[in-house]
Amino acid sequence: MSDLKSALEKRFGEHRVNDYPIGEEDYIDLLKIDIEKKFPLTIICTNGLSLYEMPVNERYQDRKHTEIFFCLPGYWDLNDTENENMMWPLKVIQKLTKNVVESETWYGPGHTIANGNPSHQISETMKQDNFLLSDPIELEDIFNPIIINGKEVHFLAIIPIFHKEYEQKVHTGYPKWIKKFRGRNGNEILDDYRNSIYKSRWFK
Repeated sequence: MSDLKSALEKRFGEHRVNDYPIGEEDYIDLLKIDIEKKFPLTIICTNGLSLYEMPVNERYQDRKHTEIFFCLPGYWDLNDTENENMMWPLKVIQKLTKNVVESETWYGPGHTIANGNPSHQISETMKQDNFLLSDPIELEDIFNPIIINGKEVHFLAIIPIFHKEYEQKVHTGYPKWIKKFRGRNGNEILDDYRNSIYKSRWFK
């Protein structure tokens, strides 16, 4: 059992934290964490990314060790393995992990990664075309940093965002953007039905 899994079992309960099956071609182990807020949620979290010490800039010296995660709503069916609309988070989290480690770079709050080059919508039902990394929003009270073997491990949520949202984040800066996003009830729970926080100028 990994030290991360053991620590999360203490936080959430052994029955809620399980290893998620991966294939031989996958880059990193995953954990599946079942929690309940106002409704059931499933977390798919990397299990071991925090072993990689990220070469962070001076501002983030306390965030060298990070795990990334997706937060799935109750309707998300991970047993529907032939359905790409359900399975894409598993591929993306592997790709993002491989990218940060093999490129010897780092992830922090506000970093964005395009879905392809040029960017394109994530799936038939998920119209967003970029991913934003953010501190937990809906889960901020339970996915706060955790100490493992003397190291502070942080958790970054992977949030799909629309191209207009990406452009505005670049234009206004992350602090202002995330304040607006949160103010519009934006969070890390995947939502095929979410609209952009920026309305069309025709409907102001």
